[in-house]
Amino acid sequence: MSNKLAVVPSELRQEEQFRRVPRVSTTWRLIHWIQAVSVAGCFATGIYIADPFYTANGGYLMAWNRAIHLYFALILDVSMFLIAYLYFFSRGHRNAEDLRPSMEHLTGFKEAAFNFITFNRRRNFDTSKRDPLLAVMFLFLHLLVLLQLFTGLQLYVEGFSANISSIGSWWPETMHLATNWTLWVFGGNVGVRMTHLVTAWIIAAWAVFHIYYEIWRTVMWKEGDLAIMFGGSKFVRSSEEPDA
Repeated sequence: MSNKLAVVPSELRQEEQFRRVPRVSTTWRLIHWIQAVSVAGCFATGIYIADPFYTANGGYLMAWNRAIHLYFALILDVSMFLIAYLYFFSRGHRNAEDLRPSMEHLTGFKEAAFNFITFNRRRNFDTSKRDPLLAVMFLFLHLLVLLQLFTGLQLYVEGFSANISSIGSWWPETMHLATNWTLWVFGGNVGVRMTHLVTAWIIAAWAVFHIYYEIWRTVMWKEGDLAIMFGGSKFVRSSEEPDA
């Protein structure tokens, strides 16, 4: 048997080169994790409000769950409006142009979807930029949160007796003015409540898929996508070009 070592061409021995690509700022990462905690808090307390599944010593358990649910919801809603502000008015964050339904963006979304469906066998888009599929997913999420905002406030104002609150009648009147349309759209109070509950489960399913998709991208692309919301950047192959 020959003891000669096989000669490996130099181009095969060359290590793959990566470059670090900044993706999100500290502000954006902070908002992301605030929203994640808020969604989890709203879901846990909301499920309890719909169907109490535990007991504890001490009174006002339902009142505490309702209060915590309201506070988490307010934080989530404020963060959503902050994101909208950053999209349209900030120079250092994402631009609203990313969501414009142009041919370029539609093609990018189609290619990102094909990439996922074909298990990374087809990648005709630049992975150093924002994932078009993920952009549409987050747009869908914020539309769901907006629906939760209006249906949740309608359920909230329902609890005011004779439209009286501790800060005056103007507050429940304003809430009715902003949310009474949900009663007409969803067929009354029961419809609003069911819409609020079903949407909560859709958001929970969205969160599970989002986590799965981030892990999938990290495993398939091998570019450290899972680290984006921790360190703000990822790695991209220096010589990588989209597939023909």
